[in-house]
Amino acid sequence: MTFSIAAHCPETGAVGVAVATYSLACGARARAATGRGAIMSQGFASPPLSLLGIRLLEEGLPAPEVMARLAASDPDFAWRQISLVDGKGRAMGHTGPHCRGWAGQAEGPGCVACGNVLAGERVVQAMVAGFLAAAGQPLAERLLRALEGARGAGGQQGAEGPLPERSAAVKVHQAEAHPLVDLRVDLSADAITDLRRLWAEWQRMAPYYEQRWRHPAATPAQDAWMRAQARGG
Repeated sequence: MTFSIAAHCPETGAVGVAVATYSLACGARARAATGRGAIMSQGFASPPLSLLGIRLLEEGLPAPEVMARLAASDPDFAWRQISLVDGKGRAMGHTGPHCRGWAGQAEGPGCVACGNVLAGERVVQAMVAGFLAAAGQPLAERLLRALEGARGAGGQQGAEGPLPERSAAVKVHQAEAHPLVDLRVDLSADAITDLRRLWAEWQRMAPYYEQRWRHPAATPAQDAWMRAQARGG
């Protein structure tokens, strides 16, 4: 009962992943590496599989080889679902036959969306459509639009009806070794809405946080900076 998207931005070289699910703290399973790729393990998720995948991406292996090595390393690969993109924008998904239905994936230029226990194939298609429709926006915005598209298309659907997204996350790596964006909602009645609110506030504050670590001597106190921003300068 999860949907995710892994994607690459050809203009900036950024890579990232976004995910929403009924389970708790899904952001802990999202992995990305600077200029190399991003991966999400879900379904019957395997944390070691994600760690192996990101290590292989960091070594510069292309997405098809990474996926093949993941399959060879995991005797329970038939239970896994994987969203994967490398630093060249090669994106691919895997949906094991034992993933709970509806389960599947959809691919687009530089992106792949996967999901299980969904309302239908239209959910992953809406993720790709939402991502592509936001071309020109920051990668994190495009990933969030994909999550919102999935929710609008029916999202998660259990045996007894719709399931809320109780956790959600977006992670983007670009030029630095640390994430450019690493935002998560670990438990909420409406995690995607809360993630949207968090992203809006992060965009406002991110220039200050970057200045603080790049130029600490020239950085004002945070409350002074916020007051100046409120005045428009």
